[in-house]
Amino acid sequence: MKAAAITAILAASLVTAEVTWTFQKFENGVEVPFEAGPQTKFQSQAMIKVAEARKRNRLNGRASGATVQSSNWCGAAVTGSGFTSVSGTWTVPTLSRRSGQSTASEPSLAQWVGIDGFSNSALIQGGTLSELTGSGQTNFAWTEMLPASLREVSLTVGTGDSITTSVNMTSTTSGSVTIRNNSRGTSIVGTVSGGTRLSGSSAEWILEDFESGSSLVAFAAFPTSTFTGSAIHSGTSVTPSGATLIDLVQNSELCSATVSGSTVSVRDS
Repeated sequence: MKAAAITAILAASLVTAEVTWTFQKFENGVEVPFEAGPQTKFQSQAMIKVAEARKRNRLNGRASGATVQSSNWCGAAVTGSGFTSVSGTWTVPTLSRRSGQSTASEPSLAQWVGIDGFSNSALIQGGTLSELTGSGQTNFAWTEMLPASLREVSLTVGTGDSITTSVNMTSTTSGSVTIRNNSRGTSIVGTVSGGTRLSGSSAEWILEDFESGSSLVAFAAFPTSTFTGSAIHSGTSVTPSGATLIDLVQNSELCSATVSGSTVSVRDS
């Protein structure tokens, strides 16, 4: 089945419950006035699987989890049941255009951590989005709970900044997302209710080619990027070690993932 058809099926299966966010902003630990940003034209999606790949060893002789292929996700997912929290730290990368992308194109990517979405159509997540335009690279922080679109939050994000994001599931229809810019000492805390019913069946560390309208945006080239993270599974902290790896494949492989301990590495292919 083609990726577009799979996307349509996933979209059709989403509930229409209203997604409601409230936010607080902090600078060096002190709450400051805040204006919530708008919903954007962009939307992250549950993983669109394009193929299965055989389990393979990539870590210099150390075993890792099975690998799957997706047209929109690259990274790692731990799966099972009882996931209630996930966190990750990454550096906002410097983007570039791939061979064949015109100077008028605006290639982009998003980095995030989240709960669900790997094997179902529910998803709560937060992270950063980077876009390469004619005037240079722009970056912003965002939160999302499907089926609503990404919501930009008022947190300054620069290329090269260190970001830590934590996502917590507080019930099947509510949760919270904390995004901290470690380089600037600022953070946003968002709480959400409504949306698709969460099951806590996976936690993820992902670099994504997201959607605008009904199509994937042009996927930017990027230097190797890492997520350092952990998740809470049935009350116990776990690392991404042994997670299912996800490679991003469109006409060819564009991004591959490896994991070692608490570090997930994603590499431009």
